[in-house]
Amino acid sequence: MIKLENDKLTVEIAELGAQLHSIRRNDNQVEYLWQGDPASWKRQAPVLFPFVGRLKDDQYEYAGKTYHQTQHGFARDREFKVIDQTSSRVVLEQTEDEETLKVFPFAFQLRITYELAGDQLNVCYAVTNPDSKHSLIYAIGAHPGFNMPLSNDGTFEQVQLSVSPAEEYSRVVLDGPYNDSQNPIMINMQKPLTINHELFKNDAIIFETGGAKFTATLTDPVNHHGVHVHTLGTQHVGVWSPYPAKANLVCVEPWWGIADNVNADGKLLYKQGMHRLAPQDNDTYNFSIQLF
Repeated sequence: MIKLENDKLTVEIAELGAQLHSIRRNDNQVEYLWQGDPASWKRQAPVLFPFVGRLKDDQYEYAGKTYHQTQHGFARDREFKVIDQTSSRVVLEQTEDEETLKVFPFAFQLRITYELAGDQLNVCYAVTNPDSKHSLIYAIGAHPGFNMPLSNDGTFEQVQLSVSPAEEYSRVVLDGPYNDSQNPIMINMQKPLTINHELFKNDAIIFETGGAKFTATLTDPVNHHGVHVHTLGTQHVGVWSPYPAKANLVCVEPWWGIADNVNADGKLLYKQGMHRLAPQDNDTYNFSIQLF
C-alpha cells in the first residue's frame, strides 16, 4: 500500500488498479473514503479505462472483429507499477500486454498521478498513444466513493448534494445500463438536494456539464464535514449510490466517456463519448478531491 502525507491529509493507494484505499484528514482522523463492502459495493474508487459504463452485450466491434469487455473496462483490475514517488506525490503506470490486447487491440500508456496540496488531493490521468500508425480510441473516468454520513449521529437521508454553478442542468437518463441522451430531463440544482436511496432507483444521476468548471459537494449537516469534487473538462459527472443495497455511500464520478447509447450499433468507431489520440500523441484529464 502506498501512503502519501502532508500536514492536512493522509492518503493510501493500492497498486492494484491504482485505486484509492483511504482518505483522512489529520485533524479529525475521519475516514472519508468508502471502505468497500461486498454486500453493497466491494470497490472503493476504481479507475475506468478504456471504457466508461457498459457496452451493449458487453462487446464491441472494431476492424471487423468482435471483442468482449465488461463494464468500466479492465484497468481497475490490473496492477499498476510505481514510476515516481515522494512523500506527497506518486505516479503509477499501466500499459498494454498480451492479455489486454485480447480485449482491446490498442497500445497505450496510462499514468495516474496523485498529489497532495493542502486539504486537496489532485488527480491527473495521462494517456499516451505509443503507436506510430494507429489512433488510440478510448474513454476514461473516475469512480470514488465516499462515506455518507461522516458522523455517527447522522443518517444517509440527511446528506446534502450541492453543485457549483448552482443552476439547472440537463440530466442524462439511463434506460437500464444504457444512456438515453436523446431524451434528457432537467434537474434544478439552484438549492442543495437532500438525498435518499430512492433517488438512485434508476441508477446514477448524470449531469451534463459540457466541459465547464463543475464542483459537486456532499455535506453531512450533523458535523458539517464533507467533500468537494472539482472537475474541469468533463462532459458528464455521475452521482451514484447502490440500489437496492442502500449503503451509506455516495460516489461522485468525473467521466470523460459514457455508457453505450440505447441506439448504439456496437461499432467502436461510432461509440458515443470516445476519445481519439493520434499516433504518438497524449492527453491529460484532471479532477481534485477536497475535504472539509
